[in-house]
Amino acid sequence: MTTPTLNTIGLIACFAGFVLLFRYGMPFRVKTGGVTYIITHTISETEKALEARYTKLGWLGFALVGIGTVFQIWGNWV
Repeated sequence: MTTPTLNTIGLIACFAGFVLLFRYGMPFRVKTGGVTYIITHTISETEKALEARYTKLGWLGFALVGIGTVFQIWGNWV
C-alpha cells in the first residue's frame, strides 16, 4: 500500500470513530443495569439493551480511532 492510501484509510477510520464516540459516548459510562430510577426496583430490559448498544458502539468508535492512528503512523513509515 502507498503512503496516501494508508493515510486516507487512517483518516476515514478516525473520523468514523470520532462520529461514533460523539454519538454514543465513551465506553466507560456508568452502568445502571437497566434500573431507570432510584425510587423503583424494577429492571427495564429496553434500558439494558440500549445500554449494551451504547457500550458496544462506544468501544467500536474507540477502536476505530486507534486503528486509524495506527494506519496513519504506518503510512508515514512506508
